[in-house]
Amino acid sequence: MNRAEPPAMNDPRSFIDAPVIAALNHIVVRALIGFSVIAAFATFPLILHLDGAIHQAFHFLVPVAWAVYALLTAAILILRPAPREPDVWGRASEVDHGLATFTRRVSWVMPVGWLATFAVILVHHHLTSPRDVFVTFGIIVPLTLAAWILAVLAWNAWSRASLARAEHEAAARLRQHVCQLPRSTQPR
Repeated sequence: MNRAEPPAMNDPRSFIDAPVIAALNHIVVRALIGFSVIAAFATFPLILHLDGAIHQAFHFLVPVAWAVYALLTAAILILRPAPREPDVWGRASEVDHGLATFTRRVSWVMPVGWLATFAVILVHHHLTSPRDVFVTFGIIVPLTLAAWILAVLAWNAWSRASLARAEHEAAARLRQHVCQLPRSTQPR
């Protein structure tokens, strides 16, 4: 091993692909945390018996949390736009097909799980009287679906932006690696 060369440069492919692998892993971790937080938040009223008004207010916090998540994600993406990449998932699949497939599945399971968790809680708690049915289907469900759509759009935009930044970094690493090759081994 050459002392002047960083250890990661000994395996140029892993050095170049490292940002994409890290982005895929970050998406998985964030998806699992996001699902866990919403599942815990939505099941909290099942665990603790809350008063009627507090219970109703608690269920309004889920769509508010999704809307805040969507707004914060949009602000971050506006302040720090990602480079344009046409097929981020395809490129990630070229780097590590198994991890990209797993990440894509997890990234879709999370928003579907969000919706399923909330649906179970609503059906379990709020369909006992005509007033409850009206509040559930007239206010809570439409508000929640709108916030959920915003959160899913924000989630997908963040995932794509994360992969686009990683692919941009991988391309920069590839250029750096090619520039460091001796002239006789550089591709023409």
